[in-house]
Parts: sequence; C-alpha cells; structure tokens
Amino acid sequence: MYFEQEFVSSKSLLSARQLSPDEIQVFKELFDSYDTDKGGNISVEEFAKVMSQSPGKQPTADEVQQIIREVDLDGDGTINFNEFITMMTGQTYPPVDEKVDYAKAWKQFEPSLKSSITQSQFRQLVAGLGEAIGDVEIDQIINNVDGEGKITFQEFENFMKNRSLVDEIVNGYQ
Repeated sequence: MYFEQEFVSSKSLLSARQLSPDEIQVFKELFDSYDTDKGGNISVEEFAKVMSQSPGKQPTADEVQQIIREVDLDGDGTINFNEFITMMTGQTYPPVDEKVDYAKAWKQFEPSLKSSITQSQFRQLVAGLGEAIGDVEIDQIINNVDGEGKITFQEFENFMKNRSLVDEIVNGYQ
C-alpha cells in the first residue's frame, strides 16, 4: 500500500520496543502538524492534504479513504493520536499491557456507554482510576464539554488518553 511504503523504515526501527518520551514527543509534533484544525483527530481531508504534499505518486481519494479505514481502530472516521502512533510504528499504542480499560471503569456508572455521567460520578470515576485531579480541573473539564455538568464516555476516554500522553511526555523530561 502507498502510505505503508512511506514509513516502512520507521516501523522496522521502532516496532520491537517501547517508545521513549522523546519519540512520543516527535510523533505528537508531527500529529499536531497534520491536525490543522486542532480538533484532536486527523480528518480524511487533513490526511489527504498531507498526502498530496508528499513526494511520489499522489494517492486517489479512494486510496486515502482506504488508509483511514485501515488505521481507524475505533471506527470514528478519523485518526486519533494513538492510532497515528500505531500507524507510524506498526505497534499498538499505548502498549496493550499498559492500557487501562476505561470502558470497564465507566460501566460502573453508566453501563451502556451511550449516555453521560454527572460531575460527581466523573470525580468518583477518576479517583477510582488513581488519577490525581483537582476539583478546579474537574469543573473546567465538565463545563468545557457540554455546559450541563455531564460528560460522555467518548469525551472521558479522550481526556484520559490525552492526560496519559501529557504525563508521559512531562515525566520524560524530569
């Protein structure tokens, strides 16, 4: 496949080991440069624009769609940061043995994963996962999400994954 050929050398160099915080930071900077609307995901349009600027044969719209489908592990039609690292390295990110089961933790409060939980439930959920998060930060997160004092599973999962990534990067520089 076209895109896989572009990154075969980086995959072979990185695939059999855990990424360092410096490598994660490099991938984050590259991801952010592709995510031009700063929405936290690379859309089909953003990905097509990057691919059109790459040297060599330009992929067709169908090829871009196929790449997104192959890389989009959560099925939302975009590439999030974890999917981006997985695509670039050929290894699941975060590594499976370190992955927290956010859905299992969430289901204690809302079993269907399709509704929202309250600020109080969110506070309990985060504390149950062992995360040190203050009331001010919880208030900001809840109010920035929907203004109604609730948060959905998808919003929660994105928050936790981004929080883990930031923690990893910061800890790498201490």
